[in-house]
Amino acid sequence: MLVLPLSLASCGMFGLPKGDVTGSITGTQPQAGDVRLALIGMTGSGFENNAVDQLDIGTFNPEKRVYAISLPANPKAGAYEVLAYVDTNKDNKYTAGEPRTRNQGRYLIFATQDAGLFGFNVKKGWNRADGTTVTQGLPFNNYDLSW
Repeated sequence: MLVLPLSLASCGMFGLPKGDVTGSITGTQPQAGDVRLALIGMTGSGFENNAVDQLDIGTFNPEKRVYAISLPANPKAGAYEVLAYVDTNKDNKYTAGEPRTRNQGRYLIFATQDAGLFGFNVKKGWNRADGTTVTQGLPFNNYDLSW
């Protein structure tokens, strides 16, 4: 039986995230260390840096990993970005300056009601914005990240 590298952090019931957002992390990790995931964003009250339930699994290809995260149950309205980072200071939280995946120009927008928010027409709840396209409905699959 092969054992794959596995990194778990703050996981939900039975140690696994709900899989609200899933995807791949591709490319060469820029620095040795633990890879973690974060949900960062801007809300009406300022910057948010959320720890998320996460599952990050290496594959047979060292330049590809797969992941799943749970989104917060009660987030503040705002625009969020999912990112992977190397936790160089080992505090389990993204800190500016830590190596991270590139911004892919996609965001998760949480709205407390149907509205025009950040230039998008969004529905109440979680919305995914890819460029100018907005979709709603969990899970958000193929939310791929790259170093």
